[in-house]
Amino acid sequence: MKQQYSKQENSKDFEEFHHIEELKELFLLNSINDGSSFQKVVKLGGDQGLAKQLKSHLLKGIDSEAQVQENREKFGNNDPIEKEPAQLYELILECFGDTMLQILLVAALVSTIIGIINEGVKTGWTEGATIFLAVFLIVSITAGNNYLKERQFQQLRRKLDDGMIQVVRGGIVEISIKEIVVGDILQFGIGDIFPVDGLMIQGSQIKVDESPMTGESDEIKKLPFNEMTQQQLNNKDHHHYSPFLISGTRCLDGNGYMLVLQVGQNTIQGQLKLLLNQDNPPTPLQQKLEGVAENIGKLGTLVAILTFIALMGHLLYDVFVDHKHELFTLLSLQLIIEAFMIGVTIIVVAVPEGLPLAVTIALAYSVGKMKDEQNLVKNLASCEIMGGANNICSDKTGTLTQNIMQVTALWIDNHTYLNQEINITSKISKQSIEIMSESICYNSIANPTKDRNTNRWTQIGNKTECALIELADNFGFKYSNYRQNDRILRQIPFSSKRKKMVTAILNPKNQSIRIFSKGASEIILQQCFRYVSNNGAELPLDKTKKDDILHNIIENFASHSLRTIAIAYKDLEPQSQAIKGFVNAKAHVHQINEDEIDKDLTLIAIAGIKDPIRPDVAESIKQCTRSGVTVRMVTGDNIITAQSIALECGILEKNRAQQEFEVIEGKRFRDLVGGLVNAKNEEGNEIKVVKNMQIFQKISKEMKVMARASPEDKYLLVTGLIQEGNVVAVTGDGTNDAPALKKADVGFAMGITGSDVAKDAADIILIDDNFSSIITAMKWGRNIYDCIRKFIQFQLTVNLVALFMSFTGAVILKQSPLNAIEMLWVNLIMDTFASLALATEPPSIKVLDRQPYRRTDQIVSPTMYRTIVGASLYQILVLTFILFLLPKFIDCSIPEELIGQKYPKNVVQMSIFFQAFVLMQVFNSISCRQLDYHTRNPFANFCNNPLFWVVQTITVIVQVLLIQYGGKYVKVSHLTLFQHLLCVGFGIGGIVFSILFKFIPEQLCQKIHLFREEEIKTEKMDDTLTSKLRRKSTMRLHTSQRSKHDIGSLKKMSSDKL
Repeated sequence: MKQQYSKQENSKDFEEFHHIEELKELFLLNSINDGSSFQKVVKLGGDQGLAKQLKSHLLKGIDSEAQVQENREKFGNNDPIEKEPAQLYELILECFGDTMLQILLVAALVSTIIGIINEGVKTGWTEGATIFLAVFLIVSITAGNNYLKERQFQQLRRKLDDGMIQVVRGGIVEISIKEIVVGDILQFGIGDIFPVDGLMIQGSQIKVDESPMTGESDEIKKLPFNEMTQQQLNNKDHHHYSPFLISGTRCLDGNGYMLVLQVGQNTIQGQLKLLLNQDNPPTPLQQKLEGVAENIGKLGTLVAILTFIALMGHLLYDVFVDHKHELFTLLSLQLIIEAFMIGVTIIVVAVPEGLPLAVTIALAYSVGKMKDEQNLVKNLASCEIMGGANNICSDKTGTLTQNIMQVTALWIDNHTYLNQEINITSKISKQSIEIMSESICYNSIANPTKDRNTNRWTQIGNKTECALIELADNFGFKYSNYRQNDRILRQIPFSSKRKKMVTAILNPKNQSIRIFSKGASEIILQQCFRYVSNNGAELPLDKTKKDDILHNIIENFASHSLRTIAIAYKDLEPQSQAIKGFVNAKAHVHQINEDEIDKDLTLIAIAGIKDPIRPDVAESIKQCTRSGVTVRMVTGDNIITAQSIALECGILEKNRAQQEFEVIEGKRFRDLVGGLVNAKNEEGNEIKVVKNMQIFQKISKEMKVMARASPEDKYLLVTGLIQEGNVVAVTGDGTNDAPALKKADVGFAMGITGSDVAKDAADIILIDDNFSSIITAMKWGRNIYDCIRKFIQFQLTVNLVALFMSFTGAVILKQSPLNAIEMLWVNLIMDTFASLALATEPPSIKVLDRQPYRRTDQIVSPTMYRTIVGASLYQILVLTFILFLLPKFIDCSIPEELIGQKYPKNVVQMSIFFQAFVLMQVFNSISCRQLDYHTRNPFANFCNNPLFWVVQTITVIVQVLLIQYGGKYVKVSHLTLFQHLLCVGFGIGGIVFSILFKFIPEQLCQKIHLFREEEIKTEKMDDTLTSKLRRKSTMRLHTSQRSKHDIGSLKKMSSDKL
């Protein structure tokens, strides 16, 4: 194969591709597996020939913006594949798909026909047409609201799909993932998810997880294209060592460069996404409301049936007892149709479609505001779950600290230099500066940039490495000069397990192999047996000297909140002539065991790196304590550094009685609790649980800081805390943090420093990597829960009153006090308008001054029942008074201008009933804004939600217009000023009554449970959950999702196709 490649490389007659489909053929999975794709690249001139045809260069990339634009136009852009949101007319048609509305429309049509037959075309059509118009307006407003929310969620999804990545365009530049084009040279490293398809042209120790695309769980080793040609591999091995990198797969180990060959919808992942269009599953709160909604719906259906039966009973009595009219007449048919429409309308009103809508609106409003406050929400459920979080396991770097690293202490030449002393090169031997700086430059992968005008650095990549690179630059060593491909033999990237990074180079001075090592200072120190002294000479490093360095240098630096990094090296002397030369030396180094590489090092220096605490962290920690939330710091730093930072930011109190497990190292914690073991949950599924839960509970009561913690330790801690029944939030930035982020109730990934894998596993991305942003998420989470409770207070009151009065009127007065049109208007008020007004309440800072919600808390609390019962009782009393006694106190006679027209005698009384009913709901919505038992003032935070007052103003204006000008269309009479003011007085009385009701002890309502609530399991929702749920009403947003089986089938289908 090597000879074939060389022959092709020397030939001037390479094959050329002329269409984007030919690039797609390289990524047919079968062709990758059998080596056909590799041979095709060989025929195209290898990686160099392919890059040339793409107008790119393997070292320089695409070096002109014009060429970037040309490639974008020719091969497409890398915009994310997303489902096109439903159009407005589609959402309207979806609403009209509801069975109850269809029945109501059919009944309205029959009513119109009968009306025209009885009264003629001129007036007979009005009632039916009015119902048609009312239904259309309700559906249009609801669909419009859903349309706006879908557009808002689409914008958030687009934000999530974006990110920054480094490519070579004349030099290393950072661009948006959306800006990648075919021909770009893309840099990747551990934890990155490949956003495009490409060919690896350079890399070391690359291992890839291709399971998201191929279903294979094994780690796949990858080799650069040129190394493939040198390995003389058999065709059967092409799959496991191919240089092709597939979009959507993850880099598990190593770092390198790839030539981009497919972007956007042309990638394997893009074509798969075209087949998979999934919606968001319902959130836990929406599930919890299922039981409430179901019971309200059942109650409404029962009342509707009883009301219809009562009206039919009166009809039959009039026909067979009073003989007022015959049964088989148009009049009887019209009365039957009217009774039927009343019954159907009661069901439409009773079904609480506003409940899920309110959750959706609250989430949409909240995630938009949270994004403005540096929280990018991926999983909608996480917003509301944060309302119950009582434990936060936080990283240190970048979350509690500013992630602006700077070397402020340096031990070198057996001397310690602090702050500005470090830059005085005359004090440090030239030999020590040279070997330390070379070690830093070779043994790093970060790419910080320096502004030539301001001399300020932009730290790109690992911030610890950036600080060291800046140190080397101050000494005159430019890292870009030391990363030549013909010098670096092997790199072993940093891992949380090894806590070090190693790079082997071919020493140009004597062709020997030099190994540079950097990492956790106490680990590197134990692997060193010599150190560089003040004259550049190497002296023995015995136990006494090690102890001296450990206590007086490392621990001293750590006690001042400095992260300590040790820098070391060793030379491998050539054993024979056979390993001379780059290729042979590279092969020799790769044969050396990693344990052998770590032995017999020479210590060069120990750097103390300062990462200042964020200025608002201490106050945020105090706020968490007031909010009933325990903050635990989980860090990879040594125990002294960790304790010092915990004291500085307030996780540990300075004047405290120290407890045994307050600060603990990850290994000790793991050993004490025994790690994780397999067990079975209630459904019989196998899960991981803490082995020694009794010890864990003892530790968790005291533990605030875990030092030298690995991602496995963090996962163990999170698992145990959830096992205890806690609601746990976790922050993470590394690839290995993904299991803990996924296990947590809410996972926070760092938006700046987080790896793609961490962001993919997280529920919320902290855009600014700031701990205070978690407090923001907690505040909005509690507020979402409050908003839904406010809405439930309002809606249950309207439902109970409307159902009671409809049935009472039908039984006693032979008619419903509210006709179909009026009830549809009430339905619009209590669902769409109320959800807009109450689900968009901004959070008060006071929500953080109480304990978090528990998993077992009922959504309808005793305090809420007291409010609902009080408001319902008052309204029922007032409306009953209006219905039966009002004419005895005020004049309710029909206006003169309406005499002789087709109006019932009690039209004014029924109009006052309608007006009072609606205005009492307006004033009751003001009372429902308060949930706090201790807040008796209904006007607290009176002006903090302008949308609430806009909605209420619109409601009042439309209501007055309906009364004054609705006439025969709405079956009402216009009212006098006194009658309007009387209705306003009834509404104000509701507020007064609600204040008085708050003096009733909450304990009297403790055992009231009118509506069953669904139990929500503590595990995170599975993707298949929505396949078990069905849409319960016309107004709620569609949340169907394919099952895992269907998705698996689609993946298989796409793999066969691709």
